[in-house]
Amino acid sequence: MVVLWEAITPSRGADAGSWDHVRTNLLGPAVRDTVILVAGVCLLSVLLAVPAAWCISTLQFPGRSLLSVLLVLPLAVPPYIAAFASTEARESFIPILARIRMEAGVETYLKVEVIHRFTWLILIFAAVLYPYVFLACRSAFSGSSRRLAEASRALGAGRWTTFLKINLPLARPALVAGLFLVAMEVINDYGAVHHLGINSMTVTIFRTWFGLGELDTARRLAGWMLLGIFTLVLLEQWQRGRRRFSEGRETTLHRPRCGTAGAISCWLVCLIPVTLGLLLPLSVLIQWWRASTVEVSAPEILAAARNSLFLGVAVTVICLLLGLIIAGVARFTRRRGDQFMAQWSGIAGYASPGAVMAAGVLTVAATLREWFPPETWLGSQLLSDSLLWLGFGLTARYIAISIQMARQSQSSIPVVNDHAASTLGRGPLQIFTSIHLPLMKPALAGAAILIFVDVCKELPLCLMLRTFDFETLGTWTWGLKDQGKIWATAAPSLVLICTCLVGLALVETFGWRHQRRRQP
Repeated sequence: MVVLWEAITPSRGADAGSWDHVRTNLLGPAVRDTVILVAGVCLLSVLLAVPAAWCISTLQFPGRSLLSVLLVLPLAVPPYIAAFASTEARESFIPILARIRMEAGVETYLKVEVIHRFTWLILIFAAVLYPYVFLACRSAFSGSSRRLAEASRALGAGRWTTFLKINLPLARPALVAGLFLVAMEVINDYGAVHHLGINSMTVTIFRTWFGLGELDTARRLAGWMLLGIFTLVLLEQWQRGRRRFSEGRETTLHRPRCGTAGAISCWLVCLIPVTLGLLLPLSVLIQWWRASTVEVSAPEILAAARNSLFLGVAVTVICLLLGLIIAGVARFTRRRGDQFMAQWSGIAGYASPGAVMAAGVLTVAATLREWFPPETWLGSQLLSDSLLWLGFGLTARYIAISIQMARQSQSSIPVVNDHAASTLGRGPLQIFTSIHLPLMKPALAGAAILIFVDVCKELPLCLMLRTFDFETLGTWTWGLKDQGKIWATAAPSLVLICTCLVGLALVETFGWRHQRRRQP
């Protein structure tokens, strides 16, 4: 709300001049570049994720369970680390670009070079973000659409016709939801787009804030960016309407077993995204780590890892507690206002990019600094330590995950259980702790790991709100890149990726799958 207020209030004084400069010279290209990136990444993510999800959900072939887990693991690779790992591959095209400049002229070279950078960035984003679409489509293809597809096949329709007319239309709400998450991650990213020299909206906010020194103008730019994102949220909600995902339990229908050629095709379809998003970045980072001549200090890695773990665990615990409170209030309240706030609190935070969230947090901090001067005890305790505001910003951004997963898990608990407990004299708090909480444990475990992984990967918020002596694995990796020590980024990157890989493997193996099986 603070950031949105900055967008709708008129500019005054020096802020008006700087805002006019940003709006005239920076805003248009930033919006254009962001739209190109989002559209390209969403399209490529669909091409990578949908065929793999269909193979995993509807066909039986050797190694299917292993590939189902592997297809989720590229989420452990932050986009900025994948961009670092692509450096040598991108540099291999320099001779071709030089030849184009010599033979076709400078103008043609500049156009091709921009296309080259956009192509690589779209490929990088899609390779590490497609699991959002894969998870949504796998759930949809495994639900009621699979039963209808079996009926369609029994009536003589082919696999391709059944996929286009049955599976894909029924999976559209899930597909749109997955693409929305992909779009939010692309808009939020700073490291990858800055590394490849693309001026997205987030990069423009950074440039306005730190390059021009115009914090008020950066807040206003963040407010307009947030208005655009909320428009996308409203469009996604309107498109979904009252339709629900076909996400019920995985059906027990028989999956047709593939022959040798079909199994090889399924393996190729599934291994292409896994290779692009996980195996190639890991192989490059391992090669850099073994070949690097820069001494990597083990105490520095341990300190950065300790800070990342501390931040991840603290934010995860706070998000889970607040998410449970909000989900419980939404379940037992009869007031529409509370239900509306619970619904939008599960969307607004994650829909706010890190740069926008940081602008809002600093606005709140500046307001409280006027109310509680640093000379007072409360001012010195609350306003001097910026780690407090970093935790606040991370909690506000990722609490949406705990709220969404808690409410989704609650929706599978019949309301009749609440009524029965109420007739036995149990109050809402007792019903929630004795009935809901035990049944929500798998969802809460999955939410905890997802929040922890996202916090460990977060870069824009940590860069903007951390203290100078507080380095996470992400900020330290970014600092090494800024110093030109690209090979030295391998060690902290591998530690960060391995930490996230363990969490994602656990939640994929024991988290939401077990939750789906336990649903009535």
